[in-house]
Amino acid sequence: MQGNPETIANCEACNSPMDISAVAPFSNVVCPSCGHQERVKTQFGPYTLTHRYAVGGMSMVFCARDHTLNREVAVKILSENYSQDEKRIKAFEEEARITASFSHPNVVSVLRTGHAFGRYYIAMELVPGGHFEHHIRERKRIPEEELLPIAIQVAQGLKAAKAAGLIHRDVKPGNILLAKEGHAKLVDFGLSLVTQGGTAKAEELWATPFYVPPETVEGQEEDFRSDIYALGSTLYHALAGTPPCNEDSMATDRLLKAKTEIIPLKQVAPDVSDETCEIVTQSMAYFPSERYTSYDDMIHALRKAQKSLRRSKNEEHLRATQAHTIPSSSHVGKLVWIMIYMAMAAILVISFVIPTLEEEYPELTQGENQGNRNDNNNANNDLNLGTTQESIANEFRRARNALYSGEYKLACELFSRLHDNKHLQEPTRSWAGVESVLSAYLDGKSSLARKQAKITSEHLSALSEDHAAAIGVEITALLIQLESLPPLTGSSASQSGSQTVLASMLAGLKNWQQGLLEEAAECFKRAATAKLSANDQWVEPYQGLASDYLADYSVLTGPLFGSMPIDLRRCEKLIEELDEAVGQLKTRGRARYNLRAWQLDLARKAKELREEQAR
Repeated sequence: MQGNPETIANCEACNSPMDISAVAPFSNVVCPSCGHQERVKTQFGPYTLTHRYAVGGMSMVFCARDHTLNREVAVKILSENYSQDEKRIKAFEEEARITASFSHPNVVSVLRTGHAFGRYYIAMELVPGGHFEHHIRERKRIPEEELLPIAIQVAQGLKAAKAAGLIHRDVKPGNILLAKEGHAKLVDFGLSLVTQGGTAKAEELWATPFYVPPETVEGQEEDFRSDIYALGSTLYHALAGTPPCNEDSMATDRLLKAKTEIIPLKQVAPDVSDETCEIVTQSMAYFPSERYTSYDDMIHALRKAQKSLRRSKNEEHLRATQAHTIPSSSHVGKLVWIMIYMAMAAILVISFVIPTLEEEYPELTQGENQGNRNDNNNANNDLNLGTTQESIANEFRRARNALYSGEYKLACELFSRLHDNKHLQEPTRSWAGVESVLSAYLDGKSSLARKQAKITSEHLSALSEDHAAAIGVEITALLIQLESLPPLTGSSASQSGSQTVLASMLAGLKNWQQGLLEEAAECFKRAATAKLSANDQWVEPYQGLASDYLADYSVLTGPLFGSMPIDLRRCEKLIEELDEAVGQLKTRGRARYNLRAWQLDLARKAKELREEQAR
């Protein structure tokens, strides 16, 4: 077999030559001689592709191993449709040159460029936290207090680009990456223009309709204020949960009309502060002259909004605390509160006589789950918790049976009600709060999990050191960190077996729902393999659930999720195989989302291939 050595691969099994000229990088091919399957076109310079990371309009991005420095990197490869287009090749090379021309903590670093298998590639630092677009899609809306630091960091990255004489021209959630430390990093300068601090005019219109500024649509000259508009649109999307305009066409008249009819952020998201709404409004002003005149001005406004928001949150917390004090305006109010305290005192006296739930809890969790599943049938009709040890024990039994049988929504509600029951003693009451968080995550409800985590962490903060220590410092910290974007580990050598399992499950489920599958898998492995003492056996069901997530992780990182096929028949077959795989998934939420998203990508590709055949 003759040809370019790069396009000939020898089968690992039978050493027969295979012509791979027509396949894309990281393709899974079958040897025509022996039927052996293997990955081809995986070596790009010193980098070995390990798995696909993302697919863009003109390129594909893979995670890869740098064997020279023994580190993980991202390798961006120009797509086949543009690998012979001189104009796109030049733009691809220009992107690498521009990005490498300056350095900033909030801009992704370019390591090197190269050429392999007839494709140009750019090797960049790997940012493991994922695209900001993914976080918005997953969480619908990003809390204001979480978004403002990200906005400041992106603005600082754009300011550095401006200082280097550049404008990005494609600021959007998909071009903002989040590092493990929570830092935002700008990526993809493929559409950037060199302005040297002035203005420039693009030769063609190539942008994302939701975020593109009006002057770009009109083909006018652009400057850094065009990036400010796109950043404002990105903030609007994150805060509102929807892009500022729903026009996805690049038709000039329709798109410009949509830009004049944007609904004010305050109307779409009334809970967002006036200061932040004003920043978004000024950034997205139709005319550049009405936007911020410098990044320093915008960053100053963002920091001011951030301080104002913190002050407002502190005042709300203070008012909430004061609302729980005894009213003194009337003798009747005082009498009612005295009666309540007398009743609570009576309950405390009884609690010294009746054995504590802590002593009975192991019995509830070690063997009674099999004979009491019928209790779940009455749980929905009887959720009013009692005050006796027996009634509380019954509710715990119901909650655990719901968990065992996969009724996570019911389990979350029952554990939550148990946590709200003031007659439940510590640390069992706090553990009920932790399990309500886990049940919400298991049900695929990330926002509910974060809500339950906030309630539980606030409860823990009010406990004595001895009671809080029973839950563990690591779990207490994790409950707070569930609101943040960076991946979690939840590991500590100082934890007991039960604490290790639950901390690892909290961190793993949070990472999983964010799409950080590798980080999540490490946590699930830790949970599944933790050694349990006799007193820790009550967390054993969570070890089985961790194994379920590891099984789904194998599916999501297996052969079904390889490179995009270039053959219509293979594309359609893969869609069918994914349909079968859905029924084999053991978990809810992220696994099904990833699978369906890949199916949609394949369906779009199949449509393109059919259209090509028709032409």
